[in-house]
Amino acid sequence: MTFRRVSLLARVGLTLAAAAACNQGDLFTPLPPAYAGGAMFARYVSFGNSITAGIQSAGLSDSLQRLAYPVLLARAMGTPFNYPSLTNPGCPPPIDTLFTASGIPHRLGGATDTTCALRANAPTYLNNVAFPGADVLELLNTNYGAPAAATDAYKLFLLGGRTELQRARDVLPTFVTVWIGNNDVLSAIVDTGDAGQVADITPPATFATRFNALMDSIDSFGSVRGGVLLGVVQVTGSPYVSQGRAYAAASASIPTMTVLPNCLAFQQLTLTDTAFVYVPFHYGAPIVAKAAAGVADTLDCNNSHVISVPEAVNMIGTVAQYNATIQQAATARGWLFLDPNTLLKALAANPAAVRPFPAFPPDANATAAPFGTALSRDGIHPSTSTQKLIAQTLQGAINAFYQSAIPAVP
Repeated sequence: MTFRRVSLLARVGLTLAAAAACNQGDLFTPLPPAYAGGAMFARYVSFGNSITAGIQSAGLSDSLQRLAYPVLLARAMGTPFNYPSLTNPGCPPPIDTLFTASGIPHRLGGATDTTCALRANAPTYLNNVAFPGADVLELLNTNYGAPAAATDAYKLFLLGGRTELQRARDVLPTFVTVWIGNNDVLSAIVDTGDAGQVADITPPATFATRFNALMDSIDSFGSVRGGVLLGVVQVTGSPYVSQGRAYAAASASIPTMTVLPNCLAFQQLTLTDTAFVYVPFHYGAPIVAKAAAGVADTLDCNNSHVISVPEAVNMIGTVAQYNATIQQAATARGWLFLDPNTLLKALAANPAAVRPFPAFPPDANATAAPFGTALSRDGIHPSTSTQKLIAQTLQGAINAFYQSAIPAVP
């Protein structure tokens, strides 16, 4: 080895060491944030899945990651917050036009759903450890032998093949938010073969065992002073699975579309909750498109492509049991439990925010907000305005619960 090569390696080593030292310095605030309760938020880590990571319109990029609620919340807290930035236009780039002549959604820059711009940076420490597709078990294990999923690549791209717990332990957080469990039931609505089937849903008892193991692992850090556990979303409330009766109402203006009476079935659960037949967008949209083009077609809800009333009752009851487990875990630790369904119900009361029936062409809303202004163009993930609303809701709830004074989310 020549002296020149040794010198080069030495310079590289010094550069890497300096970068590591810089990252270590970035991890710890010199002084706690200067407001009431600020010391609790010195090192904040957010656990979660796609919503926490920042996905919008079935895409993820730095432009979207910086709009995710934990990033906004951390900015208000005044605490350093690193996330694993994905190079724009994204991995994959987000959908910018849902309805096209080909029937395939158009993505930013003409990309496909397999296009990936990979990582933009690799900070030593990560504060947002969420990755799309994560369920509770995947926070505990890197690979547990489940069938491969389209989102598995994010485990490597965002976390370097490590678990969310392993990444979080590096930070020794003083405060955490945990929003996990949506994917333990969400698969049942995006299943293109048999929507709503029990096999797609984690049994409540299994969920409880896994979630409590997750919380025990977070406790083992020994550094966490407080946190927020967010409940699981009632996924049947997502406009991606509009009620069959919404399709029936829309058929009045689409003469070539027939909606059979079996799409109108429902079951009253409580004074305020009802289970309906739900039609996943991937099944209903092609029928609407065909009928809108003048070709007669029928929406039949007596098949495996829709979520039947009994399947809906099971999903709604399962989420309620998930949330009871999460709330009990929060109570046991003296932490805040936040039910996101309260916020989502408020949004759903505004048809412009959450459309009961997606806006199809030629409706002008079909381009900008097909599922409503509160949802991005995939009908599942929050829009930018809703991500901000989640951050604002968290800021207010944390301050009220912990008697802190986190400044307003900008």
